[in-house]
Amino acid sequence: MAARLAEAPTEAASTSDDETRHLLQTRLILVFSVLAGVGLFYSLSPYLVSPAPNEGEAPMRPNPLSTFSIALANAAVVVRCRLGKRSLRELRLLDAGATLLTCWAIAISFTGVRPEGEAIVSIQLGMTYVLLARAVLLPSSGRRTLVLSGLAVIPAGVVGVGLGLSLLPPGTGVSETLSEAFLVLRNLGLTTFLATLTSNVIYGLRRQVRASARIGQYLLREKIGEGGMGVVYRATHALLRRDTALKLLLPTRIGPENLARFEREVKITACLTHPNTVAVYDYGRTPDGVFYYAMEHLDGGDLELLVDYAGPLEPGRAIWILEQICRALAEAHALGLIHRDIKPGNLLICERGREPDVAKVVDFGLVKDLKMSEEVALTQSEALTGTPLYMAPEAITSPHALDARADLYSLGAVAYFLLVGRPVFTGNTIVEVCAAHLHTPAPAPGISPELDAIVLRCLAKAPDARFAEASALHRALATCPGRDTWTSETASAWWREHGARFRAHAARRRKERHGSSHSLASEAEGRVRIDLETRSPRP
Repeated sequence: MAARLAEAPTEAASTSDDETRHLLQTRLILVFSVLAGVGLFYSLSPYLVSPAPNEGEAPMRPNPLSTFSIALANAAVVVRCRLGKRSLRELRLLDAGATLLTCWAIAISFTGVRPEGEAIVSIQLGMTYVLLARAVLLPSSGRRTLVLSGLAVIPAGVVGVGLGLSLLPPGTGVSETLSEAFLVLRNLGLTTFLATLTSNVIYGLRRQVRASARIGQYLLREKIGEGGMGVVYRATHALLRRDTALKLLLPTRIGPENLARFEREVKITACLTHPNTVAVYDYGRTPDGVFYYAMEHLDGGDLELLVDYAGPLEPGRAIWILEQICRALAEAHALGLIHRDIKPGNLLICERGREPDVAKVVDFGLVKDLKMSEEVALTQSEALTGTPLYMAPEAITSPHALDARADLYSLGAVAYFLLVGRPVFTGNTIVEVCAAHLHTPAPAPGISPELDAIVLRCLAKAPDARFAEASALHRALATCPGRDTWTSETASAWWREHGARFRAHAARRRKERHGSSHSLASEAEGRVRIDLETRSPRP
């Protein structure tokens, strides 16, 4: 046990190390591909632009064989990195070895080049190109860069000083000799200093960015959703290395009332244990005051994205999904909880534990607890938030008298959307949509008499005309003709064929929906606030 505890910090840092490894491997391929190309160019350039030296003369360019060897060595690093995942230790050895080999080979290849002055300048430029390119592109601490650069320029200093001294006439004094050596070493020292400074600055900025992207033990990856209460990110737990959905309370929403609602959402979701309800893992507050809770990450998409990808669902699949949602709602309703925002965007579909087409109910931010007297205060005494396309009539006329049948009305609207591919009621304004829910009879989906009757019963204007509870709706769906046309086998086949494309489609749509331009103002397009005094919708 003690040994395992001692290893915990290493495991906690493993996610960070894996990111560093991936970045280093990618950048090694980039840097040494460029260096291999440059080496190949210089190995061919004498045959393209340089005249051949006369017999007995020293060459004016380095030996093409030496520059070609540099290109081969760099290409070998690239090939090694492309063959598969490499350990961080191996990648750092490749970085050090290839950098030193390249710099040393550059210095040695110019020992016989004349004129000496041009050879000295070429060595210094070669060192500068290689070391600065490495400092800019490869993730490396300033200390590591200083050590590698110092070792890399030693042969260049020896060769450069030797070439410089060979230019001095015989009998040159010690001071002139030292001055010539200092000129060569000064430029190489400046290159080492600039490479170290560049690495130190870039490495420090990268660490700052990574630190700012951490919430507690969670490393944020990408934003996957945003709502009135908070923002949802895909994150990874540093110790468990498990993908997680992390919901943060927006800084602009922090206040006693909203914080109480946020904490209440966490507690309510955590007390629900049905497998078709999203599971909550953790809850906390960062030192700088950001509140968050972590829940299971579902690698799929919501039902709105599913219909957007696949079109209206076949009746068997719609029933398969609706039954799962009924089971989740039955647990919530038995505990006296009403979701109040059942809509396609809050119902996810995914693969879970190798089970296909698993539905998950999420976003319990608007849950009403029938057993709590302070409910009105926490859900705002002046207004109610909801989604008009799926809102029950009584949510508009008497929001404080809602019961579980309001969720069943919303689920009926979801069923219509799944079967037909569009909402049951639409309009040019929010007022028109709400008025239709209040007064316009719902159209039948036109699928089958039995399924049409179930959907229309859910969409009845009077709560007493609907199913009394989610379990009753579940029983009706279970006996509906066509239910058995969608099975676990057909679901598995669909996910094998479409799973990757659907996930990619969902990810693309989420970026469009929750991109950098998304704000709380755009969220108002999907939700409406109902004035409880006048019962009139307002944006």
